[in-house]
Amino acid sequence: MKKVVAALALSLAVSSGNVSPAVAGDALASVVAGPADDPVSTYEIPASLTPEERKWFKTFQDGNFLSDGWQEISAEILAKTPPEQRSAQKVALDNLGLKIGMEWCRPNSVRKVDSLMLMAWGDILRATARKNPQQLAKAIAYIDQKVDAALD
Repeated sequence: MKKVVAALALSLAVSSGNVSPAVAGDALASVVAGPADDPVSTYEIPASLTPEERKWFKTFQDGNFLSDGWQEISAEILAKTPPEQRSAQKVALDNLGLKIGMEWCRPNSVRKVDSLMLMAWGDILRATARKNPQQLAKAIAYIDQKVDAALD
């Protein structure tokens, strides 16, 4: 959602003549890609996925008009993670995001992770990060167990 607002603001700035199209393009690219040192802004789409699954995996990671993606949620979580835990949390979030995304991108008729689960898990992570960031490792482990149970 933040990306949409940024794109609209840059579009208005260009149309009003306050910003050149070249400057706006560079600014928009940095908003979409994230800063170069952002540890959360990159992921790989598994080659084993079908074209349709690849599209849904990307939606899971990037989000859409209606919901934030795993990358944005992870960035929020990591920003609130105690510095000494950040590296381990990033690895855990990346692994969890891959596991969830690989299942969620499958056809609805066969997938075992649905959008309601995604919303509930995102809420757990955000609430933990906001209220008790020291417990994020436990929250991630809890969700990982729930995903494993759904996949069994």
